[in-house]
Amino acid sequence: MAISPPTGSRTRLAIVVAASVTLVVVGLQDAPVIRDVREGAATVTDPIAGAVETVTSPVRNAWHGITDYEDLENENAELREQLEEAQGGEITSSDAERQLADLSLVLELPYATDLPKVVARVVSGPRSNFSHAVQIDKGTDAGIAVGMPVATGAGLAGKVTQVTASSATVDLITDPEFRVGVRIASTGDLGTARGQGRGDPLAVDSSISPRAQVADGTGVVTSGVDRSAFPPGIPVGTVSSTRPGSGGLALEVVVEPAVDFNRLSYLSVLKWQPS
Repeated sequence: MAISPPTGSRTRLAIVVAASVTLVVVGLQDAPVIRDVREGAATVTDPIAGAVETVTSPVRNAWHGITDYEDLENENAELREQLEEAQGGEITSSDAERQLADLSLVLELPYATDLPKVVARVVSGPRSNFSHAVQIDKGTDAGIAVGMPVATGAGLAGKVTQVTASSATVDLITDPEFRVGVRIASTGDLGTARGQGRGDPLAVDSSISPRAQVADGTGVVTSGVDRSAFPPGIPVGTVSSTRPGSGGLALEVVVEPAVDFNRLSYLSVLKWQPS
C-alpha cells in the first residue's frame, strides 16, 4: 500500500511551488521584496554555480585542448612538409651548383689543352681509411687505358690502374705506394713525390740538393722527364715546408696536394701514355 506524505510536507511543497510561480510572474518587477528574494536566491545558488564551473572547467578545457591540439598537429604537419620540400629543393640546388662547378673545372684543363681527355663521374670513393682508390663511370669503351693520368682543374689526382668496358679504378696520389716525378717550379730541381696517406701531405725526398732554397708556397709540377709516367707541367701541389733528409744528403720537401680529395665529383682522364 502506497504511503502518502504527511500533510505538513504536502503543505510546504505547495507553498514552495506557489512561491516559485509568483517569483516568475513578478520577476520583471523591481519590487524591493522581490529584489531581496532574488538576491537571497543568488546568494544561495552562486556558490553552487561556481562549484559546477570549477568541476566542469577541466573537462571543458581538456576538450578544447584536444580539439585545438589536433588542429595544431595538422598545421605542424603541413608546415613540416613545406619546410622539408623547401630544404630538399635548396639541397638539390646546392648540390647541382657544386657539381656544375666541379664539372667546369675538369672540362678545360689549362695545363693540358693539347691533350685529348675523357671526363668521367666518380661513382665510388675510397672504401676504407686504408683505401686510396676511386671508381669512375668510363672505361675502355671511352678509350681509357691502364696508366693514363687522371686530373682535375686543380691538378694531378692519380692514374688509372684497372679498367673494364664501362668503368675504371683510379689510384690517388695520396696512396703511400704512389710515385710521381716532380719539378720545383722556382728552382727547377727534380725529385720524386710519394703519398703519405689520406689527409696527409706528399713528401719529395730524393735528388734535391740540401743547399736548395725552396720557399713555402712554391709550386710543384710533374717533371715529364724521359719515360715519365706523366706529361710535364701538371700541378701537383705547393710547398708547405722543408727539412733535411736522412743523412743530410738531400732536402726533403713537404707538399700540400693541389686537389681536394674530399670532394671529387668528376675527373678528367688524359689520353696520354709514356712513349
